Amino acid sequence: MIYQKRDEYLFVKETRDNNYLAHMHRQVEIFYVLDGAIEITISSQKKLLKKGMISIAFPNMVHETHTPEHSLAVMIIFNHDFLPDFSVEFHTQHPLIPFITDLQNSERFSSLVSGLSESTQKNTDIRIAKGYLYILTAIILSQMTLVRQKTISTGICQDISNYLNQHFTEELSLSQLATALGYSKYHISHIFKNNFGCSYNDYLKRLRSEHAMGLLTHSELSMTEVCFASGFNSLRSFYRAFHEVYGTAPGTVK
Repeated sequence: MIYQKRDEYLFVKETRDNNYLAHMHRQVEIFYVLDGAIEITISSQKKLLKKGMISIAFPNMVHETHTPEHSLAVMIIFNHDFLPDFSVEFHTQHPLIPFITDLQNSERFSSLVSGLSESTQKNTDIRIAKGYLYILTAIILSQMTLVRQKTISTGICQDISNYLNQHFTEELSLSQLATALGYSKYHISHIFKNNFGCSYNDYLKRLRSEHAMGLLTHSELSMTEVCFASGFNSLRSFYRAFHEVYGTAPGTVK
């Protein structure tokens, strides 16, 4: 699971065959399926969404996507501060079920999505896009049950993510990470379990494997060089971790 840093206030894109490993960020993320089917997991809830279905991940909810065969969807990502009228919901609540499979007035919703996409593509007055987004968000939340969420240590998550992004290739234990950030290792372990949805070791394993994938794809380094450049201390641990993350051996990437 990766804590993703995004800077844009609004991002709208039509995406094909979307596949993205588990991640979280401080923005809201909406998927609206246009064709095919896409499997979306949000905070351990998994659903295969088909045409006309919707998912929404609130800020700091772990989510990932997987396309079994083919999918076409509109992905909308926006900063929660972009729609201040919904700040209470985004800061203190989350959907009991983050999916809508039987959308009411689907034709109107589809038209609004088209309007939002067109206004962002043509780079018109941002207030027009905001207007569309306000209505879309209101429709989505009106068809969901929201429950109060536990306090999320957003700042700590970002501190952890930033530090690991800089030091993941080094030998780094949970105790060393906790000392560097000024917290107890038990508190850091709790943050991983409850906020990141995985253990510290699994998070570090994924960071290193993703780095290794980049080196395998875009460099001429040998397998051994990729292994140690990514922070693994042996080829055996490298192969095992890479297979757990990607379901294939690193040798198949070359």
